[in-house]
Amino acid sequence: MINSRQQAYLEAMDIGVWRLRKTPSTCAPDLDTGIGLKLGPGSGGILLICAADTHSASRLANDIARALGSVPVWAWPDSDTNAIKLKEAVEENLFTTVAIFGDDLARQCNGSELPVSVGPAKLVVLPAMEDIQRQAAARRALWTVFCHNGMVKN
Repeated sequence: MINSRQQAYLEAMDIGVWRLRKTPSTCAPDLDTGIGLKLGPGSGGILLICAADTHSASRLANDIARALGSVPVWAWPDSDTNAIKLKEAVEENLFTTVAIFGDDLARQCNGSELPVSVGPAKLVVLPAMEDIQRQAAARRALWTVFCHNGMVKN
């Protein structure tokens, strides 16, 4: 293994250096260390994680559920002993997509490094609910993410 100074010299001389790749198990963050979640009612294959339980009961949440065309399962952070970790929720409920509202909440759920999937479910980060309520650009970004990831009904 070469040190950073040697690496800098080689890069300055435009000499490539071979490095070992990390195995997928060491690259993936530990999803069991994130916050616990409280799952609300729903039956769809989409898990929507918002910052507070009041967000899932808002008019905006109803509009989002209508746009998705199914009854998504809403979840929010909870410190109760019955709270479930994200990885467990995906495995037990067979979610195909996990959508988290806001970068900050996504980092709380998954740690600093966000994976592209949680088990078999695709992980999607959406704008924060507060931003969606206040900003037209955030609503457009939300719709774009929904369409890009095939989450809306045809």
